Amino acid sequence: MARSSPLWPSAPGAILRYAVAVLAVAAAVVVGLLLDRFLHTAPFVSLFLCAVLLAAWLGGAGPGLLATGLSILTFDYYFIAPADSFAAQAAPRLVLFAMTALFVVWVSVAQRRTAESLRRARDDLRATVQELENLNKSLQAENAERKKAEQSIRQAERELQVTIDSIPALAARYRRDGSLDFVNQTWRTYTGLSQDSLQGRRWGAAIHPDDLPLVEAAWRAHLPTGEPFQLEQRLRRADGEYRWHLARRVPLRNEDGEVIRWYGVGHDIEDQKRAERALQRSETYLAEAQRLSNTGSFGWSIGSEEIFWSKETYRIMGFDETVKPTIGRLLQRVHPDDRKLVQQQLDRAVRGEPDYDYEHRLLMPDGDIKHLHVRAHRQVEAGEEELVGALMDVTATRKAQEALQIAHTALAHVTRVSTLGEMSASIAHEVNQPLAAIVTNAESSLRWLSRQMPDIEEAGAGIRKIVKDAHRAGEVIRRVREFSKKADPLMIPLDINEVVEETVTLLRYEALRHGVAIRLDLDSRLLPVRGDRVQLQQVIINLAVNGMQAMTTVRGRDRVLIMRTQPHQSDRVLVAVEDVGVGVKPENADQLFSAFYTTKPDGLGMGLSICRSIVEAHGGRVWASPRMGPGMSFQFTISAYGQGG
Repeated sequence: MARSSPLWPSAPGAILRYAVAVLAVAAAVVVGLLLDRFLHTAPFVSLFLCAVLLAAWLGGAGPGLLATGLSILTFDYYFIAPADSFAAQAAPRLVLFAMTALFVVWVSVAQRRTAESLRRARDDLRATVQELENLNKSLQAENAERKKAEQSIRQAERELQVTIDSIPALAARYRRDGSLDFVNQTWRTYTGLSQDSLQGRRWGAAIHPDDLPLVEAAWRAHLPTGEPFQLEQRLRRADGEYRWHLARRVPLRNEDGEVIRWYGVGHDIEDQKRAERALQRSETYLAEAQRLSNTGSFGWSIGSEEIFWSKETYRIMGFDETVKPTIGRLLQRVHPDDRKLVQQQLDRAVRGEPDYDYEHRLLMPDGDIKHLHVRAHRQVEAGEEELVGALMDVTATRKAQEALQIAHTALAHVTRVSTLGEMSASIAHEVNQPLAAIVTNAESSLRWLSRQMPDIEEAGAGIRKIVKDAHRAGEVIRRVREFSKKADPLMIPLDINEVVEETVTLLRYEALRHGVAIRLDLDSRLLPVRGDRVQLQQVIINLAVNGMQAMTTVRGRDRVLIMRTQPHQSDRVLVAVEDVGVGVKPENADQLFSAFYTTKPDGLGMGLSICRSIVEAHGGRVWASPRMGPGMSFQFTISAYGQGG
């Protein structure tokens, strides 16, 4: 912005300075007039010079000149005779006054400028001093900050040193050529070596001699390239034991990308290596055990539907190990007749049921059929539900069981035939009785018909008796025939009381021959049982014949054989055959149902063993125990229909 002219002010401040000049002259006039009136004398020149001096001092040259001009005009007009007019004869005095006034203005302006220069110089000096003080304070603050930063750096270095020495890892620093420069306290404590003993050493300190070539080769391969690397090596501990470590080394580069340092860290992985070896051995043993036992393992993450199969499971299922197991592939292998069963088990898993134990078949691509026994349970791992289980190839077992069942059926048939041989007299008696009655009734009927006046009514009654006895004989023969027939077991609902009563029919003459009375105690409230009629009759006959033979030597008391049925628990029926014979020694009771064990001089020891097999095949249990009185009680249980089988 242009500076204002000293003569023509252009700012309010400048106008004020010129106004002061006018007022100063006016004040000089007023004071001069007052002095002249009251004192009849007045120092008009001095008053106007003071007005000029004041205007010049306060306003500068412009106001001073204005005050000078006004003073000359006023002095000439008011104070030089003739008064109240401008007199030309006063020109010398006015010129002298003007010169004096101009001198005063000049002196005032000069002093004012000098004073302003001094003031500005003083202000500049004060500003300089303030700046120097501020600079000094700034330097002091910077110095304090520098000291604080140095202290922080030293503290950080100490903390870093403590941290490096305290971390549970072996840390080391290497020079650019791979020689050791620094190792932390953990490294020194672990190896038992001091920092001084490592000066000038290269990377071979405390490393197992057998691993040293590998370590040297790794260093030589990576020093020229500056690439980070890692390797496993054995390091000697302070107690002399070499332990495996995983060592990682990375380079430190300068601004030009040149490697100036190497930093390395090592972790003791000996326990991990041992655990890995143990795990590998366990996996090997497990795989071998699964192979030998034909048992595979599996896992099914129900949420993510991921499935894991062991190696043996792949072999059993007939898939290559590169194939990802899925539910679809599983069902693909399941026998068509068992897919509904397997799907039901899968649905149970989705519903969240905990345990699984079932069997199903596989139909292999070559047509072979495998039998699998699957067991599994649900567990929660990391918040995720998983089904973990095992599947066993029981094909050989099932074939052996089938062969055993065939052999068992054949042996049971032989035993039944043998029993029929032993009971031949009883069977012959049961058949001869109705046959003899048939002959008698036939002869009687012929006599009634041979009369002069045939008695048709009596003859018809005799013929009806013949039919009845024929049916009776046929029923005996039918039962003997069924008992001797060789056929697979037929599990059907049965009335156990009827089975017992039919068996008694075959035993009636045998009981008469041994002088034994058979007494039945049958509960009419029993549920139907699930079983094979012939096999259950075989069990009852065997137990009854053994009881009769046990009472052969009994004297002095009635020989009674009691057959009893009653409910057992809530879902079973109990059948008991009790005798009053000589009993069995307690030490031999546990062996009664063992194969080839017998107390008879001419026995084979197979009867009771076959009885046990038959009862267990029916889902029951057979046992023997002494009665409260003389004799033994042979009892077996069988599941009620729809409950156990």
